[in-house]
Amino acid sequence: MCGMGKPGAALDNVEWLGHAGFRIKTTAGWFYIDPYRAPDGPPAAAILVTHDHFDHFSRDDVVRIAGEGTVFVGPATVTEQLRGNTHTVTPGDAVDIGNVEVLAVAAYNTNKLDTEGRPFHSRDAGWLGYVVRDSTRRIYHSGDTDVIPEMDQAAGVDVALLPVSGTYVMTPSEAAEAARRIDPGVAVPMHWGTVIGERADAEAFVAAASVAARILEPAG
Repeated sequence: MCGMGKPGAALDNVEWLGHAGFRIKTTAGWFYIDPYRAPDGPPAAAILVTHDHFDHFSRDDVVRIAGEGTVFVGPATVTEQLRGNTHTVTPGDAVDIGNVEVLAVAAYNTNKLDTEGRPFHSRDAGWLGYVVRDSTRRIYHSGDTDVIPEMDQAAGVDVALLPVSGTYVMTPSEAAEAARRIDPGVAVPMHWGTVIGERADAEAFVAAASVAARILEPAG
């Protein structure tokens, strides 16, 4: 762990944009992750997209919040739809943006299947979560996933952003198990309140978590 002290300090300038979207102030500028129906805000130094489902890759939002020189990071299915400074990544790849390291981590389902018995988020698709390492902290955005071994790459992060809505991603109890495995300084429930999931899912996760956990209110 990078050692931010109290959980509240680790969450400084970590803003939830609703659903799975976040805006994080780093030493390299503002990083956005999966902006969807995002409010207006400062131009992005970097935009990280976990996969190309509409509620994670909203091209209109990405274009609106991008500024001159914005760095785009994502799997090929995302970056092929963007122009500019793009970095196509697969699980295990790392990108340096200024003095901030972005590590791509696998994200996939193990037990969330469609009507034909296929995972909603398959391992073969190469979809992602990210560990963002700044000078003072590490933040893990898991993407759409179940509890998987690759989460060990995020062990001891200062902040873990974890989906809790079930159906396509972890249930609250599964997300609590992910938090136990990762052992972050503080865990934040996401993937609720817009497309799927309710505040009750976030509250159930907080109640079940064995680590410090906090529900964030959407940024205005």
